[in-house]
Amino acid sequence: MKLYFAYGSNMSVVQMTKRCSDHQKMGTARLSGYRWIISTRGYANIVRTDDEEVEGVLYAISAADEIALDGYEGVVTGCYYKETIIVQHEGREMAAMVYIDPTVREGNPKKEYVGRMAAALLEADLSASYVAKYMGRFIVDNR
Repeated sequence: MKLYFAYGSNMSVVQMTKRCSDHQKMGTARLSGYRWIISTRGYANIVRTDDEEVEGVLYAISAADEIALDGYEGVVTGCYYKETIIVQHEGREMAAMVYIDPTVREGNPKKEYVGRMAAALLEADLSASYVAKYMGRFIVDNR
C-alpha cells in the first residue's frame, strides 16, 4: 500500500470508493509549504509557499488504486503530475504521493466541481478556519 494525500474532491470517501476499491482512509493530514488554490482549469491545486499549509485526507491505496487515480487525474495527458511529499499525520511525518496541476494561476471552479468539493468537505473533517480561509469563497457558500 502507498500513502496518498488528497486535498480536492478525492477527500470524499464516497468518491474514493467509486474510484479506488482498495483504499483505506487514515484520517486528516497537513502539508507545510504549500497553499490550496483553484487553478484556471477549474479544479483544486496546491502551489509552493514559504508560510502556509494545506489540510487534506491521507489514504492508503493499492497499486490498482493508483492506476485508477492516474486516469481520473489525467496524468497521461498532463493535467496533473505525481510527486512524493512529506505530510504530518497524527504527529508523525510521512511520505505520501500527491497530484499537482502544472497550472498555477488562480481561477474559478467548474460548476460541477463545486458540488463534489462541498461533499468532500462534509466528509473530510478539516479545521473550520482552514475551510473558511481557503475554500470558503468558492465552496462553503454553495453547500
